[in-house]
Amino acid sequence: MAVQLKIRDIRTGAAQIAEFESVEDTLIWLAARPRFIEVLGPSHETSLAAADEERMREALRPLDAEEKSAQAGQKQRDAAAVREVMAKEQARADAQLEAMRDQNRDADPNRPMHVTWELGKGCRNADPADEREVTAAARVAIEVWVAERNEWVHPRGKYLIDAHLMVWPGPIPSGDESERVERGGQFNVLFGDPPEGN
Repeated sequence: MAVQLKIRDIRTGAAQIAEFESVEDTLIWLAARPRFIEVLGPSHETSLAAADEERMREALRPLDAEEKSAQAGQKQRDAAAVREVMAKEQARADAQLEAMRDQNRDADPNRPMHVTWELGKGCRNADPADEREVTAAARVAIEVWVAERNEWVHPRGKYLIDAHLMVWPGPIPSGDESERVERGGQFNVLFGDPPEGN
């Protein structure tokens, strides 16, 4: 059975695939593993029995002191590369968020707002691109909405811990205050009695 191992040079980080015709050939190579070559494991194309994987781990020549030092240096470079990628992704996400905020500043201030309610914390605007504050009218309507759902679940020994709602912060198109919280809100519950003070 052919075996493919993922390996890399721990001095340069260059990765490649080492191919062998059989498990036995792989064991011989692992015992004499070339210096500064790190074995990362079987490739996705290789399916090995657990016993063969154990034999390979046992056969692998341990890293010497110089190799361990080179490996530590490579791990530091790997970590730095990951941090660099994450920083670029965060900068791109921040730029996109700011662009969305700019667009929202010119949008209708009375448009529906995505609001999260949390037990003990109250309400907050759940859209990071929307800088509007939750209005007093919206807060009152949400508290009424939450109280009503608690009446539904309390007989089953549960209580609401959070909810996600779409709310009209200002004038309601229909003029009906009962429609300030739009239908389709979602909530999560826990079993038991709510903590005191909530």
